[in-house]
Amino acid sequence: MISLRFFNLWAVLGLVACTIPASQDFEAYEASYARARDAGKQVVEVYNQYDKVNRARRTDNNTFDPNFADVYVPEALSPLSIKIEAGFASATVFNEVLGRYATNNSLSLQTENVETLNASVGSIAGLVGEPQIANQINAVVEASLALGNLSLAQSDREEFIRLVQAHANTVDTFLAVVRDDTKAMFSDARTATALGNGSFNKLEEFRQMLASWVLLIDQTRSDLAALERAVERGDSGAPILGLLAESTQRIDRYAAEISAVRRKLLGVF
Repeated sequence: MISLRFFNLWAVLGLVACTIPASQDFEAYEASYARARDAGKQVVEVYNQYDKVNRARRTDNNTFDPNFADVYVPEALSPLSIKIEAGFASATVFNEVLGRYATNNSLSLQTENVETLNASVGSIAGLVGEPQIANQINAVVEASLALGNLSLAQSDREEFIRLVQAHANTVDTFLAVVRDDTKAMFSDARTATALGNGSFNKLEEFRQMLASWVLLIDQTRSDLAALERAVERGDSGAPILGLLAESTQRIDRYAAEISAVRRKLLGVF
């Protein structure tokens, strides 16, 4: 299945060359989601430090469990970390697809979008021991691919709307799961801090990072719902541009807050 998805992604690359240039408003929106993906990686980077401490406690020095291989490799991500990074990246691509279509009805998937999805698909290979998480990511990647494989001429509008309606709930459900995961993330960090003699001051800063992360996820879900309605109604012009502009400001603010905290939290242990 993974190799098939790679084929689909590279097939999409053949479509992007003739893309209509995006408006400046959409380009700003697209750039804000690139920063959102970076923020997601930064949350993962910090959380992974805590998660590794806890996962190491579940290993046995006298044996080797391949499902805990990430514990022994400094740069490796734990399964939950991969879920957050790869799945969120794919969800943001879905929103960009909707935004691009709503602003100029151009081809949905850009080269950088394909690269983002490719990275997500590649990460799934590391989740052999966590099939439930892999399936969650797969669903979001496939939702974005479904739109990306459609050439969005105006005559395709009905099919595009059908695909949006078929897959938007999958993306939103995934984002809701990632949002809910923040409770476990903080609990993991608290446990790791206590057992690993970590800093409780930094734990509070991690709580602040998670708060900004939740607000960023909420904005992503809000954008998804608003853009889905706009595409279904055929809205365009000032209302869409206003939506993108407001979202860009909020996403940039939350991403900046995450980046500021991240600089304080590297090297927790």
